[in-house]
Amino acid sequence: MYEFNKLDDLAKEMAQRDYLIRKRKHIAEELNQLSLEEIRLQSQLKKETHDYESIENLSVKQLLKLFSDHYEEMMDKEYREMKIAQYKHDSLLEKMQVAQDEIVGITELLKNYQNIEQEYNTLLNAKRIWAASNGHLEIDTYESELIVLKGKQKEIEEASNACKQLVLSLENACEDLSSAQSWGMFDILGGGLIPPAIKHDYVKRASQYIKDSSDKAVTLMRELLDLKLYFSKEHLEIDALTHTFDTFFDSVLSDLNIQEQIDKAYLAICNNHSYAESLMSLLEKLKEDNDAHINQLLQKREKVLLSL
Repeated sequence: MYEFNKLDDLAKEMAQRDYLIRKRKHIAEELNQLSLEEIRLQSQLKKETHDYESIENLSVKQLLKLFSDHYEEMMDKEYREMKIAQYKHDSLLEKMQVAQDEIVGITELLKNYQNIEQEYNTLLNAKRIWAASNGHLEIDTYESELIVLKGKQKEIEEASNACKQLVLSLENACEDLSSAQSWGMFDILGGGLIPPAIKHDYVKRASQYIKDSSDKAVTLMRELLDLKLYFSKEHLEIDALTHTFDTFFDSVLSDLNIQEQIDKAYLAICNNHSYAESLMSLLEKLKEDNDAHINQLLQKREKVLLSL
């Protein structure tokens, strides 16, 4: 008698292999888009650096004239714009490196599955012959359905994990932005009595949380691509979340409208947190339904096998 339990194990490995292949494909597509964005940011950085250096290299005569026309203010503005462009370019390069490392890592993992399909198909064909010889052609249908459902199961698990990470990140962002709001309002009412170091610490932490949430939202949307056929959903406001970070960060460096940006960021983060939690519930329900379907098929198949 053939080892049917081994076939189940092989089906799980096939699902894992297929998931890794799809994930590598999605990351490669993202990396291609990041490469195009890197060209744009590199050009912007070059322009901002040139503008800053142009002012820095003015002649003495030109400097004397500019001193009476807010030279320091202009110099500070150009410096901040250059640093913003530099940060965005460096941040993008880090994302590209992470994506490249992920592709390399997945490619290495796939080496463990090089012979899995041949082994699975060999055993599956033997099982089909065995089942057909005993007049049980429905086994073939069960196997086809099971491998689809196990692949779906893996996709749901990965999306759920990504969603949990996003929910946690958004919770941290909400908490810190709430603190930043409180300190900001106290500072306004107190006439600017809060030490700058305290304000900047909250603002810096809030920026890091928003960026982390933005990155995790992108990861979640990547995982959800494989589930788009299984359930309908609203779009997570990833572009808005990313824009929230960019706008907030620009304001931090420019030291303009900090309180206003904190309020806007808090609202955007809290809205995304509510949506991410509802999406988590949908994924959990989808997983329960899929697991129940798998168990039903396994019971039907076992009933047929045990009856032989």
